[in-house]
Amino acid sequence: MIIGDTVLSSYISENGIYSGTESLFKIDESTYLNRGFAFNGENKLSSWEVKLERL
Repeated sequence: MIIGDTVLSSYISENGIYSGTESLFKIDESTYLNRGFAFNGENKLSSWEVKLERL
């Protein structure tokens, strides 16, 4: 789903055990911010925040 300058995505595995979501926010023409998390059932597997910059 695209909302303005942000891309939102989510997933769930076929067996329903794994799920997660993430967002990609455009800061400017060469910089993006990505945030997300992943779950195994009700247990958090990971979460992240990363800044992506074009070199």
